[in-house]
Amino acid sequence: MPSIMIIAKEEGTSAKLKAELPRWGFTCLVAGMKDKVIERIVREAPELVILEMNGQVSQTVLHDLKSGSKIKRTTPVIVIVAGESLNQPGEYSLADDFIVRPYDNLELIARARRLLQRNASEEEIVRAGDLEIDLAKCEVRVQGKIVELTFKEYELLKFLLKDRGRVFTREALLNKVWGYDYFGGDRTVDVHVRRLRSKIEISGQTFIETVRNIGYRFMKK
Repeated sequence: MPSIMIIAKEEGTSAKLKAELPRWGFTCLVAGMKDKVIERIVREAPELVILEMNGQVSQTVLHDLKSGSKIKRTTPVIVIVAGESLNQPGEYSLADDFIVRPYDNLELIARARRLLQRNASEEEIVRAGDLEIDLAKCEVRVQGKIVELTFKEYELLKFLLKDRGRVFTREALLNKVWGYDYFGGDRTVDVHVRRLRSKIEISGQTFIETVRNIGYRFMKK
């Protein structure tokens, strides 16, 4: 299920959404303004962020989300704003979409779906050096030859390649590829990465890099 992180100052803002989102097929994550928000997003890698705009702290968070070097800039962000903020669009100009409070949860969910669908529109063939993934056929080739991968190996490779250069913790990979309800440990990720490397890293090529004490990333080519 796609994961959405709600960043809000007040518990009441997130409580209703937290209850509503799973009914519509989303995993809901919640963070407070005082939490180490950027670190959590790097660790948990949500597909979309809903941010309540409420003062300078929220503006700083929005700036870090869309401009910071640690965050994938294509991660869509919907901000919740007060009506008077419509005269000051600079407060939320970096956001991908906004909604004015009070708002209807169903409208917010519809906006989230639209952004996620737009973000998911990707090329059918993704390439990195001698490696390519045909997303339409779910095929992987290295130097033009098809490589047989298991389903999880394919999903892991596709996830890493989509965000090449970005470091993912083992916990984030476990959550995004296996799901939040999977009870296996970090060792599962290590085993699959090792098997995946043995299949795609031929002729001395390196595609997946181990980042010591953190996790893995697909190297930029």
